Amino acid sequence: MRHARTRLGRTLLGALGAAALIGTAVTGPATAASAQARPTAASSQISGFGPDVLADKARPPAPAKPSDAKASARHGNDCSPSSLKAKAAKAQPLNSSAPSELRGKKMATCVTFNEPDARLNKESAKARDAALNKARTVSAANIKGRDLSSLKAAKLKAGNGIAKQSKSILDLPQYCYDRKFQGWAGYRNEQCRIDDVTLYFFDVSDKGAPVWIGTAKALEYDFVYTSDIVDKFAHQIRVSKYWGERSGNNEFASFISGMSWCDGDCKPERDTGLRPGQFVKDVNNDGEAFYDSTRGEPGGIGFNHSFWEWNAEVFPFIPAAPVVIEAPQVRCDNAFDDDGNNSGDPAFVTRATVGAGCVFNGVMPVMIYSKSGAYPTLARHIGAAQASGLPGAYPNGAVLTRLTNKYDKRRNGDTACPSKWVRPNLKSCDEYPFRSSYQGAYTQTPKGTGRTFAPPNISWCEMDPRWGVPVGVTGPTGWSSCMIPATENSRGGSALGAFYKTNRVLDKDAYQVWIQ
Repeated sequence: MRHARTRLGRTLLGALGAAALIGTAVTGPATAASAQARPTAASSQISGFGPDVLADKARPPAPAKPSDAKASARHGNDCSPSSLKAKAAKAQPLNSSAPSELRGKKMATCVTFNEPDARLNKESAKARDAALNKARTVSAANIKGRDLSSLKAAKLKAGNGIAKQSKSILDLPQYCYDRKFQGWAGYRNEQCRIDDVTLYFFDVSDKGAPVWIGTAKALEYDFVYTSDIVDKFAHQIRVSKYWGERSGNNEFASFISGMSWCDGDCKPERDTGLRPGQFVKDVNNDGEAFYDSTRGEPGGIGFNHSFWEWNAEVFPFIPAAPVVIEAPQVRCDNAFDDDGNNSGDPAFVTRATVGAGCVFNGVMPVMIYSKSGAYPTLARHIGAAQASGLPGAYPNGAVLTRLTNKYDKRRNGDTACPSKWVRPNLKSCDEYPFRSSYQGAYTQTPKGTGRTFAPPNISWCEMDPRWGVPVGVTGPTGWSSCMIPATENSRGGSALGAFYKTNRVLDKDAYQVWIQ
């Protein structure tokens, strides 16, 4: 249920200077989305992709848009002719407390998002670019050399404590600026968006078309983040006005207020509101909210959406509809399970004890192995197996889905790598798709047959021809087996387990594997 909330009001004191009322009739601004781009992100800013990426030996995938339908939701666009007409019907003429030039007039505000550049004049476009460049530069300087994953976890763990100690919200990663005005994008543990918000001011006194009398523009920066080791999540916002004209330049009686809430299996821990609450140029109004999962019991899985609502009020105009930001879905669980038997020839180990954590389950995680990284032979085998048609290849291959049943994982491994095969010295048997996937050799549907890669063209896959594993097999069903260095196999399997944990990959969760 949506938490009950009350619009924050303001008592406006003092007189307002007269606003120029000469303008042009309009029928409502249009909106359009910007063209998409494919940015890159420094590996120091993200986590969950394995040692190769974190050691800068491989590139992280492009930021992803969440698959859940609500991820792009925005509420508050109310500049349509019908909306302005409704505002005019509700508006009351200003009384004697207003400046003489405004008495008897009806004033209204409406809001739109991410208007195309064609609607920007040179002055506002220049101001927007300058504000974005400044924010990007400051963020890059503050982020440099910092472990953001640990910082996010620390803020979530501290909750109220750190919120009281510090008034600083987290800086946005650089990829957020590359994807400005394109909606939510990010990774399994963080999502961001940057929007350009426009407030239009109208005189709606007459029954004819509204008369435009001013514009104010602001940038809105949103960042939502989780941690794989904390069953909390955070949603922060920054609203900063960067330009205004005519009535939009009035800053004597201009205020901004906001609040946050969540829907789903969550409860609020802290909401700072927007501070300092001044809707004036070059002032950052920051807010952050923390939420606890209510499904922290063993085996519990909960689904949540967080929201921020804000409103800028300029006396004496009727406010626009509240700007509401709905974040992508967060899944918090205390159901992660792993026995370490994920890939290759590992023996059973003590089942890992893993606590609760949260992720954006609408983003499919990507495991990365590099041919120049810590497990080059393992990477070559997976790459060759994917090239032969087996599933899991990022970005366009059929997905793998995680399997947690320890007995089925063992059957997958025994089918692809029978114990009767004598392992060469310092080698162990590696299978793909992983034994910890439903696409493994035993659990896959439909069933396929084995394949391998042999000399003279393949020197890294040491297989005995007497085992009868065919070469040259292609297609999406079946599996591949190779003997590779035992240390690579074991450590690469451990890295896969770490990937599962960091991304909270539960049973039947989809994922892909990128070989670089």
